[in-house]
Amino acid sequence: MRTLAAFSHPDQAHLLRSRLEGNGIPATVRDDNIVTLDFLASLAVGGVRVDVADEDYAAAVALLAEETPAASNGG
Repeated sequence: MRTLAAFSHPDQAHLLRSRLEGNGIPATVRDDNIVTLDFLASLAVGGVRVDVADEDYAAAVALLAEETPAASNGG
């Protein structure tokens, strides 16, 4: 397992997990219960992490890259 991303809020991690799984990439959320019980623990545990299998990591990174909105040029 590899950590794909870490968040301060559990809801953000669960949204990413849902996006990944909707695209056929199994994902796991770690430390969400600890952070829910004590928000300050987020710093101590490194945030709420989204993990994917080693073999799915490249596909997950590619999915995130293609879903990242491009910067607007104001027009």
